[in-house]
Amino acid sequence: MKGFFPVSVWYGPHRSRAPMVAKIESVQQIERDITTIKSLGFNSVRFWYDWAAAEPKPGEWDFSTIDTLLAVADSLQIKAIVQVYTDSAPNWVERDYPDSLFVDRSGLLIHSQASPGYCSDHPQVRKHIEVFLQKLAAVVAPHESFYAWDIWSEPHIVQWSWIDYIKDPWFCYCEHSQRRFIDWLKKKYQTIEALNDSWYRKHESWEEVIAPRYVSLSSFKDLLDWIQFNTEKIAEDLHWKVTTIKKVDSSHAVSSHAAISSVYGIPGIGYGASDDWKLSEKVDVWGTSFYPKHTGSWMPLKAHHMGVALDASRSSCESRGKPFWIGELQTGHGVTGLRFGEPVDKNDVERWAWLAVSRNAKGLNYYAWLPMSCGYEVSGFGLTEYDGSTNERSIAAGRVARTITEKMEVFLNSKPLAAEVAILYNIESHKALACLRAESAELIRKDIFGMYKALMDVGVNVDFLHISDLQKDLSKYKLILIPFSIALDEQSATAIKRYVANGGTVLADGRIGWMKEDGSLCEKIPGLGLHELFGCEELWMKELKERATFKEKDLTISACRYLSTYRVTTGNGVAFFQDQPIIVENDYFSGKAIMVGTLLGVGYEETGNLDNLELVRRIAFECGVQRKYSIHARTGDTSGLEIRLSTAPAGEVLIFVFNHQDSKCSFALSLPNNLSERTFERVTSLNHSKNVGLEDTNEFTVITDIAMDGGETVVFLLE
Repeated sequence: MKGFFPVSVWYGPHRSRAPMVAKIESVQQIERDITTIKSLGFNSVRFWYDWAAAEPKPGEWDFSTIDTLLAVADSLQIKAIVQVYTDSAPNWVERDYPDSLFVDRSGLLIHSQASPGYCSDHPQVRKHIEVFLQKLAAVVAPHESFYAWDIWSEPHIVQWSWIDYIKDPWFCYCEHSQRRFIDWLKKKYQTIEALNDSWYRKHESWEEVIAPRYVSLSSFKDLLDWIQFNTEKIAEDLHWKVTTIKKVDSSHAVSSHAAISSVYGIPGIGYGASDDWKLSEKVDVWGTSFYPKHTGSWMPLKAHHMGVALDASRSSCESRGKPFWIGELQTGHGVTGLRFGEPVDKNDVERWAWLAVSRNAKGLNYYAWLPMSCGYEVSGFGLTEYDGSTNERSIAAGRVARTITEKMEVFLNSKPLAAEVAILYNIESHKALACLRAESAELIRKDIFGMYKALMDVGVNVDFLHISDLQKDLSKYKLILIPFSIALDEQSATAIKRYVANGGTVLADGRIGWMKEDGSLCEKIPGLGLHELFGCEELWMKELKERATFKEKDLTISACRYLSTYRVTTGNGVAFFQDQPIIVENDYFSGKAIMVGTLLGVGYEETGNLDNLELVRRIAFECGVQRKYSIHARTGDTSGLEIRLSTAPAGEVLIFVFNHQDSKCSFALSLPNNLSERTFERVTSLNHSKNVGLEDTNEFTVITDIAMDGGETVVFLLE
C-alpha cells in the first residue's frame, strides 16, 4: 500500500451502472474507454462485480466480465480496484431459502428486487456468500493489474432500496437475526434473570426474548442493546467478508467505505448504519463516499460541512492506524428520482479531490465514468457527457490524477499539520437520540458544524475523537470540544476529568451527562462527577420557542433550541441569562472546564451569528492554539479562502488554497518559518500555472502575488 496513490474512476462496460454487471459485447470498446481514461491522467480504474452475475444458478459460475475487464487493464498497464457486491444477489436464494428474506420490525418480508438481497445471518446464505467471495478472488487476484479490493460499499444491513410502503423501517427481524441477537445478549447478561433486571421483563427463558421495535415509556435499555448489537454486527460482518477473501488472496489490500461519516447519523436502527471507528479496525483501508452536491435538504454541503465529513472520516482511520481513501467522489449532477442537486462544474471535481488530499486521503475514486444509465439515479453522477464524450470535468479530474501521479512520493508521504484541538464524537449520545425519538442526528450534527467552522475559518486543524479514544494520551490537544453530549459512561467521564486535571481545557455545551450509557438518569447534571469538573449544577433546562441572546463580554451569543442555567459551586459565572449563570468556567487542578448552557454550534448554523464562532475561537487562542498562516488581502474578498498545510519528511510543504467564493481575489500568504527546519528556495504551483513570488524574513516565508478565480483551487509545493 505504501508505494502507490490510486486515483481511479468507476467504470462499467456498455453503460452498466453499479452494482449491475453487463455481458461484454465489444472488447474494443472497453479498450477505447480505458485508453481514454488513462490518457486523461488516471492511474487506475475501478471495476465491480456482484453475486447475481457471478452465480446465476446454484453452483454455476460466470466471472467472464470481470476477467475480461482485468485482462484489458493488464494489457493497458493501468491499476485496477475491484468493488464487491453481495447484496445484489441472485433470486434463486429466495426460492431455495425462503426464510432468508429481510424482515422489517412490522413483520413485513422484503422480497429482493435485485437488491437488497438476503440476510447473511441465515447460515446457508452466509456459506454461499463465502463461496462467491473466494471464487471471485481466485479469478481476480492473479491479474497483474489488480491492486486492491473494496469488499463492502457503504455498509448497512439493508442497501440500495427505498421501501416506501413501510413507515420508518428497521432491520433485520428475521428469525436468524433474532437468534444472533439472543446469542449476543447471552454473552452480555449471562443469565435470563440479569436480562430481566435490565429490561424490566419477566421472561422465563431466552426463547421468549423478542428484539425491541419501538420506544416505550418505562425504559430504553432494551433498545440501546439492539442498537449496540446492530452496530457491532455490521463490524463483525465486515470482518467476516475480509477474512473470507483473504483466505484465497492474502496479498492485496482490502478496503471498505462509508456512505458518509458516522458523526452525521444515528447508528443501529433504520436501514442499519454502524460506527466508522469500529469498521476501520476490520479492513486494511477505510474511507468514505463524498458527494457534496447530492440531493437532499442539507445539500449542497458548505465548506465547513465538507470539512467535518472529511476530517471525521480521516480521524476514524488514523485512530486505528489505517490509511484513508475516498471510496466514491462525486463527478456529476446529483439525481435521485425527481430531485436534482446543484450543477457540478470542473472547479468542483478538482476542489473536492484536493479537499480530501489536504486531509490526508491516500486514494481517490471518482464515481463514475458514465452517468447512471438506469434506475433511481438515472442521468446522474457521471464524469462524461451522456454519450460518453469527455468534457471540462473529465479533464479537471484527470489533471488531479496526473498531478498526484507526477508527485506521488510527496503526496504519499505528506501529512497535515498536527491538530491541537479535537471534537468529541460521543456515539452514546447518537444512540440516545434514537431512544428519545429524534428523527435524525441533526442537533448534534449542527452543533459540530458550528464548532468546526469556528476553527476552520482561522486555519486551526481539528481531529475527531471517538469516545473510546478518551482512554488514550490526549496531551497533544490543548482544547477538546464536547457537543451536546447527553449520554456518557463513567469511564469516559473519568477520562475527561483526567485530561483537564493534567492541564487540558474542555468546552462542553448542552446537557452533558444527562444520562448514563444505559439511559438511566444521572444524580446530578452535569453527571457522573462532571459537576465537580465544571464547578456547577444545572438549575433547569428549557426548550426555546424563540431564539434568545445573551452577552458574554463584548459578544452577543445566540441561543437556539435549548437553554440551561446553573447553580455555581466552585466555578465562576461569566455570562448570564435573566440573571442566572449560563456560562460557567472552572479551574480544575492544572486545567480548565467551560460549561455553556446552550448549543453554540447550532446557534451559528441557525442564525449565522458570528459571535458564537468568535467565542469558540477566543477560548482556543486562550489555550495557546495558534494560527499557522496569515492572509494579506490585496484585491477582492478573501473571507472565503481556506488554507491547509501538509509537511513531507524531506521538508517540503504542500499548501492547499481553496477559494470557496464565486469571486476573484488576490493576496499574499505568510507562513511561520518554524514549519520546517529548511530555508525555502522556491514555490511551485502543481495544478495550475501561477506566477507568484517568494520572500523570506527572519520569522516568515511569504508567498506573494497569489491571484485566484472564483471557485478555484491551487496546490503549491514549497521547497
